[in-house]
Amino acid sequence: MLHEHLDTQDSHRRARPDKAHAREKRRENPARGTLVLGALGVVFGDIGTSPIYALRQSMLTSRDTGAPFVLGVLSMILWAVLIVVALKYACIVMRADNEGEGGIVALTALVRAGFARAGRRAPHVVLLAGLFGAAMFYGDSMITPSISVLSAVEGLREINPAFGPAVLPLSVAILIALFLFQHRGSAVVGRTFGPVMAVWFLSLGVVGVYRIAGHPQVLRAVSPIWALRFARDTPGLAFGVLSAVILALTGAEALYADIGHFGRRAIRLATFAVVLPAILAGYFGQAATILYEPGSASQPFFRSVPHWALIPLVGIAMLATIIASQAVISGAFSMTSQAIELGFLPRMRTVETSRTRHGQVYVPAVNACLLAAVLFLVLFFRDSDRLTSAYGLAVALTMLTTSLLMLAVCRMVWGWSRLATAAVFGPFLLVDALLLASNVPKIPTGGWFPVSVGVLLFATMTTWSRGRALAAQHAARDEPLDAFLQGLFETVPPIVRVPGTAIYPGNLPGMTPAALASNVRHNRVLHETAIVFANVAESAPRADDETRIETRDLGHGCYEIVAHHGFVERPKLPALLASLGETLDGWRFDPSRTTFYLPRDEVIRAHDVHGLLAWRARLFAFMSFHSASSAEYYGLASEHVVELGVQVAL
Repeated sequence: MLHEHLDTQDSHRRARPDKAHAREKRRENPARGTLVLGALGVVFGDIGTSPIYALRQSMLTSRDTGAPFVLGVLSMILWAVLIVVALKYACIVMRADNEGEGGIVALTALVRAGFARAGRRAPHVVLLAGLFGAAMFYGDSMITPSISVLSAVEGLREINPAFGPAVLPLSVAILIALFLFQHRGSAVVGRTFGPVMAVWFLSLGVVGVYRIAGHPQVLRAVSPIWALRFARDTPGLAFGVLSAVILALTGAEALYADIGHFGRRAIRLATFAVVLPAILAGYFGQAATILYEPGSASQPFFRSVPHWALIPLVGIAMLATIIASQAVISGAFSMTSQAIELGFLPRMRTVETSRTRHGQVYVPAVNACLLAAVLFLVLFFRDSDRLTSAYGLAVALTMLTTSLLMLAVCRMVWGWSRLATAAVFGPFLLVDALLLASNVPKIPTGGWFPVSVGVLLFATMTTWSRGRALAAQHAARDEPLDAFLQGLFETVPPIVRVPGTAIYPGNLPGMTPAALASNVRHNRVLHETAIVFANVAESAPRADDETRIETRDLGHGCYEIVAHHGFVERPKLPALLASLGETLDGWRFDPSRTTFYLPRDEVIRAHDVHGLLAWRARLFAFMSFHSASSAEYYGLASEHVVELGVQVAL
């Protein structure tokens, strides 16, 4: 089963809600204004730049620029934003943070922990849904930078058509520069980009209010009657418009995914005080422009601006769309880090970019893959109109998955009744299903790309998770640690003891690590101090400091240490050993006298009907071989490490 190797982790979940609440308050209260400004630069770039292309694409579904059509489309966008972004994500989904962390992976861990507390195993389909939603989020992370930057740079054509040939190379150069900047960390990125996005939202709001003031009749679209009447009179056309309306919702998932970076309160404050008023004013201003200048429907955003302000607006739009990519990029980094700790992805080099805030990470491999995919999309589709055909499907699938997981959260974590759960999330599921259905026709013209990426990543994550589960079952059949040591010391002649300390990291408490068994079998020696280290990743973001470390004296200078860590923490072994002091019968960690024995797994094909299929076994072996070394994962210096080959049959 997908979750077999994680079942024992839920029993070790010790972080209590009161401590989690206190921790979140400590993280959020200081310098809230700074957090809000940083959130503007990281979280809201995607949804904040949607006004550049969302209404334009909606208008392209028909040549009609009459009031019923324009106001109907505008009303659909307005109520979609209010229902999905404001109500679903900002008000409800963000309440389901996993002790301060968000995103689909954290949500999946929260669901599993809820079932564990109820004494039940999480249904396999729930975990599969979580992994599928995570895979689709990566697809979104690839398309968002492409369409955002392209759509803004295309504004150069509005200034002068002669700039047209420069759009593609300039877009490529901007995207490369953006991804090269990622290693500075989301905190630095947020401080750098936050003021720019504040100016962007101010500009968006001012232009929108300027146009609304000239044509206040557009405010009639506030009434949902216009959307309902549009759907009733032209249901086929309204259904087609939905595939473009979802472009106004892209980036909503980032509100939840980036909780760990800036905190729930800062993101909510930015949402309701700055972002929603600005983008809605922008949509209404564009609609007013279309109603009274029908020829502007092909580029309503740039043609809403007075001619004298066009050049500065194109400049700030280009900066804003560069930043738009940051929301999904930082979310992809966070989600990858969480997935690694929960056993859904192989170990990758992960750099913590903040000394004070957990969860702010940079993953070089993910950054490189996203850059390659983004450049492919830009060079393949070449303009934002064509690229919108690939946009929306991954977003709709991610949103639908989030709603399905929230059903489990309502029932198993919050304790809601079936009636309350259905009453709240039934309408959200209906909206998500309609948005998804409207985007299915995009598959032949571009939607195939995010779906293909999602399916590939889904297969990768499920293969890695299943492979780890089988490896854990294989390890569970190994000799218990107590029995192994007892047999070791009862041999005649007794095993030779050598000076120094040997550390044997493993994952299953109470079991003999493969590296220990291999070292004893081949070298027939045991150090005077031997420590078996069991590393347990919990379903919570952080472990409780009071019960983080458990020690057990096994006799004859041998000890077992069981260390718990959350899925946003890194098990830095030297620091952990140093924190023990002299609690192990006077032993103190001395790096110069300590050797770490790490296993280097070699995956072989098992002749077992319960093993992996041949192609999945090969995929698992490939990922295992190319995963980051255990030494890097545990923060160990290479001169203190000995790797021993261990065969794993799958």
